[in-house]
Amino acid sequence: MKFSRFSILPFESNQSPRKAEIALSLHRRHRQSGIAGIAVLSLLAAAVVGLGLFATYQFVDPAPPERIVLATGAEGGAYQLYGQAYAARLAREGIEVELRESAGSAENLEWLRSDSDVDIGFVQSGIATAQDRETVNALASLYLEPMWLFVRDEFELLEATDLLGARIAIGEPGSGTRAIALRLLGAHGLGESGTAFVDIPQADVADSLTRAEIDAAFVVGAPSSETVEKLIGAPGARLVSLKRSAAYARRFSYLKFVTLPAGVLDLEKDLPPEDVETVATTAMLASRSDLHPALVDLLLIAARDIHSAHGLLAERDTFPSPRYVDLPLSAEAERHFRRGPPFLMRYLPFWAAIFIDRMWVLLFPLIGLAIPLFKLVPPLYQWQVRRRFLRLYAELESLDPNINPIADSADVAKRKERINWLEGESAVTHVPREYKDAMYKLRRDIDLVRRQLVSL
Repeated sequence: MKFSRFSILPFESNQSPRKAEIALSLHRRHRQSGIAGIAVLSLLAAAVVGLGLFATYQFVDPAPPERIVLATGAEGGAYQLYGQAYAARLAREGIEVELRESAGSAENLEWLRSDSDVDIGFVQSGIATAQDRETVNALASLYLEPMWLFVRDEFELLEATDLLGARIAIGEPGSGTRAIALRLLGAHGLGESGTAFVDIPQADVADSLTRAEIDAAFVVGAPSSETVEKLIGAPGARLVSLKRSAAYARRFSYLKFVTLPAGVLDLEKDLPPEDVETVATTAMLASRSDLHPALVDLLLIAARDIHSAHGLLAERDTFPSPRYVDLPLSAEAERHFRRGPPFLMRYLPFWAAIFIDRMWVLLFPLIGLAIPLFKLVPPLYQWQVRRRFLRLYAELESLDPNINPIADSADVAKRKERINWLEGESAVTHVPREYKDAMYKLRRDIDLVRRQLVSL
């Protein structure tokens, strides 16, 4: 809409300075009134848009939490080391990670399916129950965890049955090591009745073997874990192959048959001195089913940074992977592996990407409300101007002697005073251009009625 700036200040040459001052004051007042009218209408439109946005915002997904709890494992284990890596990586994105030490995978699963405050946790494949699968999701498998079997140097182990009557450390209650070890030993008919299972902390296994307090120890963990590294170099202890490893991998789908070549752990010390056959589970990153979707993407990006390198047991970019999990893969994780991280998270900081992703849904109601509302502002202003003209003409008709007969001389004087006021009221600026002719017509009509009053 186009506007024309013009002023109607109908001063006569014989007007007094006082009348001119009054007319100029009225002119300024009406100019400010016009600007104020547009401002008020614009503010009303903005208020309606704001209310619409507020109502729509109630349906926007909540922002991801700034703090999460990660269940790791026993002190000195790989879970604890990787937990620290995740905490450092997420801290760069403004997410605080509290590391919760636990007995291991079984306890982590228990926390995840219960009402605890644990959000995510490291879980060993092969130990999940049907109850776990109802409430806990897998985000990815992270790396292979071999089953290590260490024995005292003097202990002869040719077959699994040689463990009958031995003192065996199978991991603490609540650990994944214990769950897997019991299944493997149970497959050979070795139960608690014929074997002495010893519950000792994982960090103390190496010392217990050195002091001959136990005969054998099962440990599930990455080669880089502190416990495995300590056991590899422990005096009086040696790493042996897990007999029937290939059969275990066939019988239990969550186990993978692996061979550790001689010297793969330490070529200088030639550790292990010979090829070792064993089985491996996968370490999974698991979460509650209600974990915020944005955190799933962030965790998987972090997992790629931490676990994608070449390792002793896997080629580069093998992990993280949607394979080798025995918990339901979350829908967000499945989408991430299929399409990659969200577009915005590839190029923006996490907080910025999340803000834009949450707020874009407000764009449509904003456009839907703003365009028609702000299109209404000019017509409403025109209606306001036209309404003023109607009011002024109604006042002019009451002063016209042809329409409203004169009563007496006092009435004439009163009408003259009123016509001067009306003349000042017609001083308007910044009106729509289409009202230019109407403004000049109003001025002529006021002058006509004033002449009739002067002639009386």
